[in-house]
Amino acid sequence: MEPTIKDKHIILGFIFVAICLISFFITLIVAEGFKQDNFVRLIVFLCSNLLGWLLYFSFQTVIFDTYEIYKIKFGKKETPAEVVTVQEEQPQNTLEPAAPTSILINEEAPVNTKPIAMKIDPKRHEANRASYEDKQKQEEEERVRMVMEYIHFIMPRIVDEATVNHICNEVGNWMSLNTYKPKPIHGRLTKEITNIPLRHFIWNISERFMYKKYYNGDNRAHFIKDLFPREFADTDIATIKNFKVDPLKSPIPIDEPENGSLDFHYPADYVRKE
Repeated sequence: MEPTIKDKHIILGFIFVAICLISFFITLIVAEGFKQDNFVRLIVFLCSNLLGWLLYFSFQTVIFDTYEIYKIKFGKKETPAEVVTVQEEQPQNTLEPAAPTSILINEEAPVNTKPIAMKIDPKRHEANRASYEDKQKQEEEERVRMVMEYIHFIMPRIVDEATVNHICNEVGNWMSLNTYKPKPIHGRLTKEITNIPLRHFIWNISERFMYKKYYNGDNRAHFIKDLFPREFADTDIATIKNFKVDPLKSPIPIDEPENGSLDFHYPADYVRKE
């Protein structure tokens, strides 16, 4: 609160008188013990004054604030000029009453709003659900098509035609059900290889599956071990789960999806099936 000049003078006057009176009484009391020695009285009076003013300057903000609060609470309230409204004179001796000059403020026209639908229409629900399921089915079919094309491209280099078809059938069943146990391939491969390319193969295709969270390392390792029991006869699941061993030095290298695309990486001269 910021006091006015007049208020400051009034308060300072009271403070000055109070300090002088208190210093005077203190001087009389203390000087009594020194037989009213003038020098003692002077020193005591000056010290009392100095102490009084120090106390005042320490608490002047509290004093002024208390005074302002007193004025607000008990003083006469002033009416701000902006609150006073001037009424327009009404015309005298007229047959018709004058038109009102006041304007209605902050009154908004009613807005016609439709109630919020709390329940979905059954037909709309079925249509949305059918649309969502159709999109899911299309995406699943596209992933199956991509995987089958990759199998047709990559596996003929190490197995015969019948085995390629067998692998396609078993992988298709596995994509539909993650707990599916494949029928094993007992024949020999057309190319003598270690099981590392087969581990690369199973990792490459399962990375393109739609619900990849169900096809974790154990699931993939068990599937490839069951599909190729001869090649993985002496290999445990923990070793098979190391899918990316020698990722580039293999007839079937690791093929990772890039930039959010699930496409496989084919040679530049490869013509994809449409």
